[in-house]
Amino acid sequence: MKRKYLLALAFSLSLGASYAQGEMDAYKFSRNDLTGTARSLSMGGAFGSYVGGDISAIAINPAAIGEYNRSEVVTTLNFMNTRMESNLGGNTQTENKFKVRFDNLAFVSTFPLQSDVAPFLNFGFSYNRLKTFDRQYSMGGNTRNSLSDYMVTRADGWQTSDLSLNSNPQAWRNTDWLPVLGFNSGLITNRNNSTDRYVSTTRNSGGNRILTPYSQLFNQERGSINTYDFNLGTTFSDMVSFGFTVSMTDINYRMYSIYSEDFANGNNQGFFDLENWLRTDGTGWQVKTGLVFKPIHQLRIGVAYHSPTWYHMTDYYAADIQHDISALRGTATNIPTDYQPGRVESFDGNGDGITDYRLRTPDKWSFNITGVIGQRAIISADYELTNYRNNMRLHDNNGRALASGDADPNNLIEQDFRNSSTLRIGAEIRITPLFSGRVGYSWVQSPLVAEFRNNDFEVFTVGSVPHYTLDGDTHYITYGLGYRLTSHFYTDVAFVMTSQKDDLYTFSRVLDNSGNDIVTPDRISLKTNRFQGLLTLGYRF
Repeated sequence: MKRKYLLALAFSLSLGASYAQGEMDAYKFSRNDLTGTARSLSMGGAFGSYVGGDISAIAINPAAIGEYNRSEVVTTLNFMNTRMESNLGGNTQTENKFKVRFDNLAFVSTFPLQSDVAPFLNFGFSYNRLKTFDRQYSMGGNTRNSLSDYMVTRADGWQTSDLSLNSNPQAWRNTDWLPVLGFNSGLITNRNNSTDRYVSTTRNSGGNRILTPYSQLFNQERGSINTYDFNLGTTFSDMVSFGFTVSMTDINYRMYSIYSEDFANGNNQGFFDLENWLRTDGTGWQVKTGLVFKPIHQLRIGVAYHSPTWYHMTDYYAADIQHDISALRGTATNIPTDYQPGRVESFDGNGDGITDYRLRTPDKWSFNITGVIGQRAIISADYELTNYRNNMRLHDNNGRALASGDADPNNLIEQDFRNSSTLRIGAEIRITPLFSGRVGYSWVQSPLVAEFRNNDFEVFTVGSVPHYTLDGDTHYITYGLGYRLTSHFYTDVAFVMTSQKDDLYTFSRVLDNSGNDIVTPDRISLKTNRFQGLLTLGYRF
């Protein structure tokens, strides 16, 4: 199945505000990183039914808090370097981002119950960083189409009187931003004097592209998703542990991007630079519950359920476009006679656009197993199933759909996403009574269906941010060491190598009613390699 060009028109006409959220925005805030203490990460995060209490185990399966028989305070420091490499037609660009941060801070308190059935009732509070957005990437090279071609598809169906800032100064509040920027910068203009059909001014009178744009993109992101967990649990008869968690979560996301195109025309050049600023803040809540069953001392089996997180979100955004294509006159014959170089600023630079909406992330099930080999070794595995297709949803602030029919991002989520699997395995060997070595691996499956991953579908981006990435699978290789300094103090170190291969597009593919391409973006290979060194310090008493 291929979504048609008319869907882009329906999407534009369905916007109740100038800036609407899409399925890729929901996904961006629904997928978490592999995070936790150094002890858990060195074993690939396979900690849902791990022997002995650990803050990361509680985050995976709340029943793990029942393993505690002493109180504990723990924190983790993370040194992280992210390297991103893009490749467009052999043109490679690399960006690096280094960050130091605290990943968690937690406290668990045990209360004796003077009972042989349930000896302790344990309470815990923890701060955990679920995801970091800190990264930057760039790309450059000759491309088949111009962003102005994509602007045309977003503009078709809008009246000129809606797009023109001269006739509609409130266009920023009630019109799709990308066509507004394109029309008022002269990159698109009316087709054959039509008032609701447009053409790119960087093409000739026959509509053919005779100038090859050299395109460049720089994207910088920062921020994180953080959770504050309140835990309660116990163990019955040293056989069954139960736990329950209530989580408060916040999102802090910042993005800046600049996309540029240069058009060679003899000794002259035309160009435009599109800048976008986006800030997203959100708060939400979630519940988790779990069980760990210990049929024999050497085996632990766990199961946990994580509810969706229900968020209230706010986006703040702004966009500018600087342009000068006057040198293309005579070649790109669609340029209006009254065209003047300049700059178009959203809200004339006097303020940002603001949109409130709601996000529901997917729920997931976690299944855990741990085996104990004598007093020397432990092998552990976790499997998680995340329900993106049926439970990831976007609504406006009143709980209504953001758009109608096929343009509703929730309908697109059902078409483009699937359930995603995560597998984590790890092992620990006790080298001496005080010194342990650990190793692990984790694989996270991309939730995008094959057709979407192959860019067979159109991708509806948010507002005037045209670029997006289609994620591939993520692989983690982990290892580390642990040392018990005293009967109370301990320290763990871990090293995590992350690799992921994605596809980057500077704007969406667009199809006509027959399924033929109107706009064909270039596929840009985007590789992410991240190296982390973690140090955990803990005190049990």
